[in-house]
Amino acid sequence: MELMDIYGAFFGMQSLLAPEYIVPAMIFAFGLWLWRRPGIGFWAWLTPRSIWGHRSNRLDLILFGIGRLLVLSGLLTRLTVTPFIATWVADAIGSGAVEMSPWTLAALMFVVGDLTLYWMHRVLHGWSAIWPLHALHHSAEVMTPLTAYRHHPLMQLIVPLGYSAVIGIVSGLAIGVLDAGPTVAEIAGVNAFLVISHAALANFRHSHVWIGYGPVLERLFISPAQHQIHHSTLPRHHGRNFGEVLSVWDWIFGTLYLTRGIEDVQFGLEDEPKLSTHTLRAALWEPLRRLGRG
Repeated sequence: MELMDIYGAFFGMQSLLAPEYIVPAMIFAFGLWLWRRPGIGFWAWLTPRSIWGHRSNRLDLILFGIGRLLVLSGLLTRLTVTPFIATWVADAIGSGAVEMSPWTLAALMFVVGDLTLYWMHRVLHGWSAIWPLHALHHSAEVMTPLTAYRHHPLMQLIVPLGYSAVIGIVSGLAIGVLDAGPTVAEIAGVNAFLVISHAALANFRHSHVWIGYGPVLERLFISPAQHQIHHSTLPRHHGRNFGEVLSVWDWIFGTLYLTRGIEDVQFGLEDEPKLSTHTLRAALWEPLRRLGRG
């Protein structure tokens, strides 16, 4: 295991904590601080001790480490079924007939992948038998970019498996029908459109910094504020804004919530006292204990 492998697992472009995403976020945050003039220093505003020192955030850090170790182990890669399904579908269809550029294919894969994540997210909320696994993510009482990795290890195996299966089908169709070949437009091995979306304020989705896009753009793209609404404990916010990058799916399927000014939201799960202890034991055991009981 080389040092670059370790760095890539924790801070490569597959991670939201990659410098390529963090640096633009910091620059934007500094400009926002100058504009809003909150009356406190930049670092005190961006990284308040009450949030970064909270026991909820400490658990986020531990779960982030566990998740990155899973990536480093290669287990997630071995569970990816995309190439096998893509090859099978492409062989079943035959040679392609319609030409498509790598960038067009990358855009298609991004849109299909985002739609897949929208419906997987809705299933995690709507299917009571599997909800306990996702409940751990929503039990966060404060949010930082680390909260994006507040997931049960079993969830980190299930979601990539289902996602890679769908992407495999689409890839096979693209290769077999569109004559696009297996190459898509990528940056450091990541879909270029996903890189752009991550660089565009994705790290503020799990944060205390309220950033809305306005009612027009929020019908197309999920703003950080909209995702914070998704984590809100207020009843009027429940079951809203499941989208990953695009909010158009929420708009089409009736789960969209548009922000209009700064709203006072609180995070966490009031009916999950054990998860709200923010201990590693509860985080790993409680979802498994309740799994399948819904």
